[in-house]
Amino acid sequence: MTFERIMVILFTKVAQTVIAERFTHTFFDNDGNRARKIFAYSFSVFIAIFVNLFFYKPIFNFLSIFLGLSAIALSYNGTIKRKCIFVFYILAVSCIIDLVVSAFLIKPFGYDGYSAFVSIFALLLLHAAQLFTEKFFGNNLGIELNNRYWLFIIASLLVCIISSIVIFMDKTVSSFSLSLVCGAFLLINIIISYLMDDLVKSSQKALENQALRDQVSSYEREIMLQSENMEALRSFRHDMKRHFAEISVLASTGEIEQIKNYVSAMENNLVESRRLVDSGNTALDTVLNYMLQRAVDKKIQVNVKVVVPCNLNLSAYDMNIIFGNLLENAIEAQKDVKNPSIDLEINYLMDSLVVEISNRCLQKVIFKGGLPVTTKQSVREHGYGLKNVRKVLDKYISTLDFECSDERFTVKILMKI
Repeated sequence: MTFERIMVILFTKVAQTVIAERFTHTFFDNDGNRARKIFAYSFSVFIAIFVNLFFYKPIFNFLSIFLGLSAIALSYNGTIKRKCIFVFYILAVSCIIDLVVSAFLIKPFGYDGYSAFVSIFALLLLHAAQLFTEKFFGNNLGIELNNRYWLFIIASLLVCIISSIVIFMDKTVSSFSLSLVCGAFLLINIIISYLMDDLVKSSQKALENQALRDQVSSYEREIMLQSENMEALRSFRHDMKRHFAEISVLASTGEIEQIKNYVSAMENNLVESRRLVDSGNTALDTVLNYMLQRAVDKKIQVNVKVVVPCNLNLSAYDMNIIFGNLLENAIEAQKDVKNPSIDLEINYLMDSLVVEISNRCLQKVIFKGGLPVTTKQSVREHGYGLKNVRKVLDKYISTLDFECSDERFTVKILMKI
């Protein structure tokens, strides 16, 4: 076996494993034991290289790929069904690519002495298949490839594929040179894909953080306004004796109209300062009262039950993110709904906070990545509310569940705090 052949085998098997790793972005979340992953990928590369160097036959090559993919699948968390789909999907796509290359490239133009190029070119097509799979079937925790970036990657890949075919048809180019060029194309496109992934994640992370900063700033202003209303209510209570004294004087003089006007002014003051929630936990009451008052102002029926201790091991920041976003979504969902209503129940049981928020929902709810898909027009600028809720809940031992039945959408949270 020549040195050139050995280098081709090393390169193609490593590239094949890297492309398999990119396929995992579509089928699995980025979890699982790190050491187990490293071992699985190392095993995949080793067995593929070993078989190709010492036992090269199509059946052995197929088995080595199957074992390598199985090891990779087992290193990730997920159902057996999903792991099997991952393995057989890649095997099926690889077989289809081999048949296409054989039918449209090898047989019409011949391949004597060009087996190394054919192997690398098939990987280039496999990489293209991976990009299409990730684009149309990916669920990487809501991380989506922007269309502009994706079209750039595909354009680059198509140029490389077409260029490889054109060079291959020119028989004056040696097999080694052609393999080298095609290998460079493959390497460049894989690197571009990873760079684009990082770019998209960074831009979405920046957008999330900006939305989070704007949200926190907004809630800080809202909390300040609500605190002022609460202060006004305390001031009103403090002046109750003087109010009663004034009413008593007016009553003794028989000035009924003056009494009506005075009581009306008191009533208006009470309405402005009305509190829908009074659990004793100031931080929680503030955000709930603000959001629920918004619902009441929109003519939404609100049913509330909150039983929690005055001191919760939950920061005001986290409360704002969780309840602000969930109630914002519930209020938003009541647009154009007849007899809109929101039910909120919060209890504290056995060191755990139990939250249930439900609202009327007449539209079909679509889920992606375990979260409902936003119905707002600008998906890039919206849709981060529940992601931010999940991000906060990840700091605690918690669960986040969604139910949709009987025209009601329900969010359930269990947090150990």
